Amino acid sequence: MSLQEFRDVRARTKRANILEAASRLFAERGFRDVSTATLAAEAGVSTATLYRYFEDKEALFGAVVNALVSDVIQAVSCAPYSSEDRLYELSLRYALLLSDPAVVGLIRAVVADNQNSRGFRDRLALHGSEIFADEFDSEITQLLSEQTATEAPDVLQASGELRGALEHFTLLPGLLFHEHLPHDELEATVERTLASWRRRWLEER
Repeated sequence: MSLQEFRDVRARTKRANILEAASRLFAERGFRDVSTATLAAEAGVSTATLYRYFEDKEALFGAVVNALVSDVIQAVSCAPYSSEDRLYELSLRYALLLSDPAVVGLIRAVVADNQNSRGFRDRLALHGSEIFADEFDSEITQLLSEQTATEAPDVLQASGELRGALEHFTLLPGLLFHEHLPHDELEATVERTLASWRRRWLEER
């Protein structure tokens, strides 16, 4: 390995360490209550080194949000469906994401810092829609077209109701009470939620 290659690897490692520490601290304490000195110490670097990679705390927070979005996009796009019930697997993935303490913590930090983080809120909402809403809409469109005569506007309502029900027992408890369902309870709750949704949209029509 050449000297330049060594320096490049060390730089990437330091940046990754800073992002990992920032993600954890922002999720635990919020944006305002984490100082750059604390971030640097948690990452094992000096404050000067932190500023070498990120212009300010806002830029670092933006990089954390971007990394989260990129990770979610990659995980969703690359993970194969293992069962025939694609809607169940999609619902479970959505519930698992929204119950992840790191994800909930970052969303809480974005929501709490109303003055400075509007762009971050918009970014999360945009990518969340791109990742999940379109997949839910597509899968539900196929289901409704196969079993009912429901028109396109009802697809959006059906999709919104299912996602809203999933958010109700995953994201809201995490945001409001720092509570997260264990994995086995999460799976069972997704199954019950989806069964109720199917009765309303597939069996009663």
